[in-house]
Amino acid sequence: MKKYIAIFLTSFFVFFIILGGVYYFYKSNMTDKHFVKTIEENPELKPEDPKEEVVINTLFLGIDEARSDTIIIASYNKENQKITLLSIPRDTRVEIPRYGFDKINAAAAKKEGTALAMETVGNLLGIPIHHYVRVTFKGAERIIDILGGVTVKVPPGMDYDDPAQNLSIHLKPGVQLLNGKDAVKFARFRSGYPDQDLGRIKAQQELIKAFIDKLTGPKVLPKIFNIIDAMSKCIKTNLESGDIAQYALHVKDIKMENITFYTLPGDVGNMNKISYFLHDEAKLREMMEQIREDLGVED
Repeated sequence: MKKYIAIFLTSFFVFFIILGGVYYFYKSNMTDKHFVKTIEENPELKPEDPKEEVVINTLFLGIDEARSDTIIIASYNKENQKITLLSIPRDTRVEIPRYGFDKINAAAAKKEGTALAMETVGNLLGIPIHHYVRVTFKGAERIIDILGGVTVKVPPGMDYDDPAQNLSIHLKPGVQLLNGKDAVKFARFRSGYPDQDLGRIKAQQELIKAFIDKLTGPKVLPKIFNIIDAMSKCIKTNLESGDIAQYALHVKDIKMENITFYTLPGDVGNMNKISYFLHDEAKLREMMEQIREDLGVED
């Protein structure tokens, strides 16, 4: 019994140190001053308060230079721990409020930045976007390296060079453990897929599964401070420290069978000699209904 109590108290103490670390790094580095200023100047862009909501919608942006290269909406049911992840192709043609029609990844590059991206995505899907998490590719590399890499199946033909983006991708096919740099290359590759962005989204979803598996594994605890430190330097978010702590409490309850992946329905097309991803509005509404069912909510 004494041994059990000692282990319990030690775990309890370590847990609160971790939360304290999250709080410290969040307050010092993760607050997005540009987002705060934008909301002060444009109060109509302020996200809805999620405190009374059962489902919380968070916009995840992977940023390459100024534009968002990866766009994912995570919907999380606080009561049953179910999650849906909806990937949106970066070339999706949408109406950006006050700017007109453009590719969706252009929203984050406007002067209103992430706040405008949240409004744009919310309008497209017909849901409120409560939070955002904006991560740089360099930061993603660092976090994956701390976790010890991720194991994925690399398809044949991942060979691509783009001097304009300083991007060189040459990965051998087959199941392998990728370090952070190669994992980000795996996520960014799209030129060799017949369906371009849709092929890349499927690869990104496989990478996310592998990442979640590592992040929720038993070996992550000794690395938690390094992970927090890396996150504080590469992530910007409007999540409050209390929200981060609350979600951290439920990480242990997340199971892969409770996570469902979706991709915005549609196809590649051209308008005014510009290539876009054109979403199917009818199928999108059907998909949003299915997402609500998967999350276990009626409304």
